[in-house]
Formats: sequence, structure tokens, C-alpha cells
Amino acid sequence: MEWIKASIKTAGDAVENITGLLMMCGITGVEIIDAQERARFFAEHTRNWDYADESLLVADSNFAYVIFYVTNDNAGTGLLNDIAEKLKAHDTSATLTKESTNDETWLNEWKKHFKPIKLGRIVVVPEWEHYQPQANEVVFTIDPGTAFGTGQHQTTQLCINALQRWVRTGDKLLDIGCGSGILSIIGLLLGASYVYAIDVDPAGAIAATKKNAKLNPVNLNLLTVAAGDVLTNESVKANVGNGYDVTVANIVADVIIPLAPLSREFTKTDGLFIASGIITARLPEVLSAFATGGLAIISQEELEGWHCIVGKYNA
Repeated sequence: MEWIKASIKTAGDAVENITGLLMMCGITGVEIIDAQERARFFAEHTRNWDYADESLLVADSNFAYVIFYVTNDNAGTGLLNDIAEKLKAHDTSATLTKESTNDETWLNEWKKHFKPIKLGRIVVVPEWEHYQPQANEVVFTIDPGTAFGTGQHQTTQLCINALQRWVRTGDKLLDIGCGSGILSIIGLLLGASYVYAIDVDPAGAIAATKKNAKLNPVNLNLLTVAAGDVLTNESVKANVGNGYDVTVANIVADVIIPLAPLSREFTKTDGLFIASGIITARLPEVLSAFATGGLAIISQEELEGWHCIVGKYNA
């Protein structure tokens, strides 16, 4: 279907009035891009993450954009003309621009940004791409449409490299904060005999992990996907069990710090704990948590300001 994408540029404090006008015209779904509101939100909530791009903290203008879509036909054109007339009477400073688009553009335009990524022996391939593996390469097929990771982020790449180095055939793997299941499935592709994948998201992460698993030549009976918080819920911890050869957590420092000593309960003596999602500023705290948890550091890698640490539990 053909659509018209319409964008109204207006002052930030006029957004509410503009959206009210659109609702009166029958437009109920809008996208609002407000640089000042975004900057305020990030400034007020910086404690909720370790890293945010500095550009997100800057309000580069006092303008906002209200974006909506109408059908590219007589009805849609008539509706746009009506909106333009009401807009002119309501806010003479606002400007309306429009462009044609279609369903196929929405569905496929973003795909051009995802190409196979080679990380050591592992090649991360989007499901629509055909890739012929070379000798010793392991292909991991992914649906990049999931919201939990695509393998492109530095922390995920660090973990993938660590799994290649440390996971052995027959190992039992625990993936805490599994997201879209990238590390869990790659663990199986590398020869893990069993993987327990867990995430605090009760729906999205489970669905994404199961979908990605089905895209790959792995035995789904060897993969358990569950939801819950191992830090706060004793029944969740009990369900996870123990005896894992490798525990991996690609999360953030605030979770890794308490998890480092706790994961000893899940991991074998002489087992490994792989942690990533650590920015340089938080590295000393994480290293201290490893020491407190009885983890001897056997590997430490850095990629563009992100760190991955591998520790070994000693008796």
C-alpha cells in the first residue's frame, strides 16, 4: 500500500496542541521527536545506564517534529489538505512537509544496514542473506528485527570471541541476560551440551531467543529459555540449578558486580564466568567484585571502550 509520510515542524511547547489538532482530524498515531525533551530525560535518568552518547544529552534546537501517515489516495490527500488549513489557522510558525512511501520500503529499507559480520570462526548472518561458509567457519543466523541485539555491539562481539576461546565440546552453559539468545545459540553451535538462557523480560527475550534458535541447526531440546531475576528471586535461582562449566553475562556493571560472587552457586569449581557490558569507568568496581567473589582473572579484553573479563572460580 502507498502512504504519505507527513511531518510537522513546530516549537517544542506547541506539540501538545498540534497532536490535539491531529486527533480532532482523526489521526491517532503519531511519532514525536523533541530534542529538548530527549535531553532532559537523559540528564534526569543517567543513573539507569552506564553509557549514553553525548549527543543525546544536547538539545540542538527548540523545535520538535510530529510525524504521522495517511493513505496515498484521494481520502488521504483530502485529509492532509484539511490538516494544513487548520494548522495555518492554529499555528502560523508550523510547517508541514510530506513524502511518499510504501509498505515494502518500511519493511525492507532497514535491512541494507545488516550484512554478515565475521568474528573469528563465527559469522553472524541476517536470515535473508545467503552466506557460503569457508573452512572451519560457524554460521549463526539471526533475525535482526528483534529488539535485544544483533551481534553488532562491541560487548556482544567481545562475548562471542570469549565463547570461541573458552567453550569446549560438551560444556554446560548458563547465559544470564540472554536477550535475543545470541550467546546461547552460539554456545550450542560451538558444541555445548546444554544451555540455560534466562532474562528478566518475560515475553520479548523468550520469543526472540526461541525464534533465533529455530533459524540455526541446533537441537532445541538442549536449550531451556526462562524468565526471571536470579539476583532477587530464590525460586528462579533454584530453577537455574548448578554445575555449569561456563556462565556468561553480557549486561551492565551494576548487575555484574553482585552477580560475580553469586554465580559461583551456578558454576562448577574451576568453572568460568564471562562478563561484558563494562565501560572503562566501571572497570575497577567490576574487578573488585571478581576478587571478592573468588574469581581469578584469566583474560581481559577491550574493544572501543568496552571490556570483557573472564574469571575462573577456584576451590
